[in-house]
Amino acid sequence: MKRRYYAYIGSLCSLLVFTGCDKESVTPDTEEKVPITLSASSLPVSVDIQVQTRATETINNKSIGIVAAKATDSNLTDVVSWTGTGYYLDHVRATGTNTDLLNGEKEVAFAPLQYWPFNPGEYLAFVAYSPYSGTGGDARVTRITGTNTLKVSANSTESFPDFLYTEPVGAFNKETAKANPDKAVSLGEFQHAMAKLDIEVKLVDKDGKPIPESQFPNPNQLRITELKVLTKVKNGEFDLLQTTSPKVWTSLDGTGTEQIVRTHISSPITLTADLSTYTDCFLLPGTQDNSYVSITIQELNSAGTAPISTIIKKAKITEFEVVPGIGATLEMGKTTKLTIKVKYVPIPDPETGIILEGQLVEWDYKGKSTVTIE
Repeated sequence: MKRRYYAYIGSLCSLLVFTGCDKESVTPDTEEKVPITLSASSLPVSVDIQVQTRATETINNKSIGIVAAKATDSNLTDVVSWTGTGYYLDHVRATGTNTDLLNGEKEVAFAPLQYWPFNPGEYLAFVAYSPYSGTGGDARVTRITGTNTLKVSANSTESFPDFLYTEPVGAFNKETAKANPDKAVSLGEFQHAMAKLDIEVKLVDKDGKPIPESQFPNPNQLRITELKVLTKVKNGEFDLLQTTSPKVWTSLDGTGTEQIVRTHISSPITLTADLSTYTDCFLLPGTQDNSYVSITIQELNSAGTAPISTIIKKAKITEFEVVPGIGATLEMGKTTKLTIKVKYVPIPDPETGIILEGQLVEWDYKGKSTVTIE
């Protein structure tokens, strides 16, 4: 019996899966100059589609922007100002390393070194982000002049960066640092400010169940020729000092034209049972109404030389239901996981269409149970 291929899109989604200078004059006793040593935690552990933890992400080699503000005492409420003359380090570049410190975190290194104020009565509070926005940093991250707000953008050749931030911490002085292991003060844990989108493609039967590799068509003439992610919201603004909970992005404009922000597949590949999950795609949280996934699939002739049918499917994120009547969302620090299923059925079969499934998976998985909805 002749068999033909149909494509449709289903979804598995989780609703949510730092140039500055030493501000103090050089003192006669250089041994009293204490370098600023910062540290940070590794990023939260992530999970994959099978709810198995993958390797912990680290800050190693990440460019980091550091803001240090002057304070009169040891509390955040003692900060003089986070702008203008209140700066001690005005968005200075540092680099995440893989160097273990005695406090159990990784070192955040300055080059050149930065030093604590010589006067122990002067304190500093810190906040950090990644990737760095200044000279030599990531062009997709720009600073709104005179503020601590970062504008994060996608462009025509690169997707959004995985933008990270820390909560403001402090205030500390050099005596605090000298008393700590390795003389380091902690920035805390970097958090994901973007929404992450993962996609997998599966060959399924008419009921939407995955087909074992042993039962794949032979020869397999099914090809994925294109897989891309698009959005109308190409930039947003994030205030490092916002006090809202949860954090929010602002200036999200969805009135523009669609732009490709990630191309996972651009030349034909065979749809096999062991295709990897397509990952490392980031979108601005809350833009599910203006973000899309598009896939193109072809069935080749028996000789594998030319297509006999081409199917193009494009769907808005919210068209993928988690439960009946509730569409998928893009939320800060979470992963939305989509499964595109290619249905393999004999002809005739009137049941061509979309099967929608949802899976709720925490991006920053820390041992909580997972809820699966089918």
